[in-house]
Amino acid sequence: MTGAVDAGIFQAWLASTEDGAVAMDAGGRVVLHNPAASRVTGLDPADAGGRPWREVLVLGRPAADLLWGVRSTGRPARTLTDVLCAQGNVRTAEVVAHPWTDAAGGVGVLVVIRDLSVLCRHRSGPAGRPGYGSLVGADPAMESLYDLIEAVAPSDAPVVIEGEPGTGKELVAQLVHARSRRAERPLIAVDCASLSTAMLETELFGLSRGAASGATTVIGRAELAHTGTLFLDRVDDTPAGVQQRLLRLLERGVVERGGEAVPRPVDVRVIAAAGRPLAAAVRDGRFSADLLRRLQVVRIEIPPLRSRRGDIPILVEHFLARHGPPGLVLSGAAAQAVGGYDWPGNVRQLENAVRQAVASRPRDGDGVLGPELFPPEVALRTPTHRHSARPAAGEDRRTLLLRALSSHGGNRTAAARALGIGRATFYRWWRDSGLGGAPAG
Repeated sequence: MTGAVDAGIFQAWLASTEDGAVAMDAGGRVVLHNPAASRVTGLDPADAGGRPWREVLVLGRPAADLLWGVRSTGRPARTLTDVLCAQGNVRTAEVVAHPWTDAAGGVGVLVVIRDLSVLCRHRSGPAGRPGYGSLVGADPAMESLYDLIEAVAPSDAPVVIEGEPGTGKELVAQLVHARSRRAERPLIAVDCASLSTAMLETELFGLSRGAASGATTVIGRAELAHTGTLFLDRVDDTPAGVQQRLLRLLERGVVERGGEAVPRPVDVRVIAAAGRPLAAAVRDGRFSADLLRRLQVVRIEIPPLRSRRGDIPILVEHFLARHGPPGLVLSGAAAQAVGGYDWPGNVRQLENAVRQAVASRPRDGDGVLGPELFPPEVALRTPTHRHSARPAAGEDRRTLLLRALSSHGGNRTAAARALGIGRATFYRWWRDSGLGGAPAG
């Protein structure tokens, strides 16, 4: 009974989902093709059944490599690729591949196709990629973020943007300003964590001539932002004395330069960004509750990259186009390593990793970037490595290499394979780790 119910639920999902689903058997022939897949491939399910999968799905190289990688590793994976449809048009899609086992024990692959060109048709990010303005991503959490930006931008309400380092808080602030009635006026940014209390007060509120020996007039950034937007980055690190002056600015719309008692009216919209929740900073006594109430009329939270892994292939493609020549792609192993890493530094860390891979690639290569070109903490997340040579907490590359070599009886080729890297990369890592000449074996 349970099996029949499960089968019915699965059939209902196949018929109703907006995601295309195509399954191939162990021989590579299509055994399932749902209606949504027809909208992507241009084929009727009846016409697709029994065909070799390459006649049904014409995929970019990363996805084609990925399908065979899933069969060999037995682990699901995803990537972003172009899909050539039967009508001759090209659509951008996220391809997710899952292995399945048929009655004879053969390993086939279920391919789920998320047609991003349809899902994101109402918005466009950089170079026409799924996104919004300068932001890239098609995850539902990002779509909600875009909706919120559009909703709050036209008002003058203060905004607090919270998110982990590297998530793009300044980009969000720029978008809010660019879509506001103040878009033609200045957006003035201040890093509240990089200056001492005295210097930050002068930077924000200015200094009157003669306030100190030899002092000249300094116009503060709050005044420079008049009729525009003042962006307070890392506001959670603002010293207590400066917090009180910011509260006065928000409550009364005035600033006083250092060394004078003349209130100067300013018309600014305030957007503040914090790398930690401000509510927690209030509980810890590090941030004024009154200032938070004034600032947080609108709160925008940016999701970390690890919670929207489906956007990683889109971002990788974006950064490859930004930092490399045309035609660069990730290998199947690299795509799985990048997709499986948690990215504690979020989008900024991902961009830096892609830049490293592009910069260190062989100039006479085929344009396929392998996992060995990425930072070791990313490269060592390949499926093979996660099973057979996973680093312990705090383990460095030197220890990992020695352990892999020992685990495989000194066989360098087997050790490199277990780590998911080539022999040349194994030797380079060996030298770079200060282990001397070529390892024995």
